[in-house]
Amino acid sequence: MYGTIARFKLKKECLRDFLALGKEWDEHERVRTAGYINSEILWEDRDAGRACLVVHFTSKDAYVKNASSPEQDRFYRRMRACMEGDPEWIDGTYQPWDSPYGRPPAWAETAER
Repeated sequence: MYGTIARFKLKKECLRDFLALGKEWDEHERVRTAGYINSEILWEDRDAGRACLVVHFTSKDAYVKNASSPEQDRFYRRMRACMEGDPEWIDGTYQPWDSPYGRPPAWAETAER
């Protein structure tokens, strides 16, 4: 499995547009996307509009093929217009998603033993 995370802040006036894009993805876009497993949005309570979008694919190759397609570029540009600034991407290359033990969080690496 391969995944990526996008951290972003949503423009308040774009909430309906952003949620409509999620519905559009579920109903139309995901059909053309080989290797897509699922995605989820995790909203942060401490800062209004701040969220993480977590996306899972069967492999990095499937993810890259989709990410570099013209269809995904068009969809991403519409999604990006709903955000305040560019999202911060955390690429699955640095997080071995197939192993829960692959990379502990940074705070654990500095904790006293």
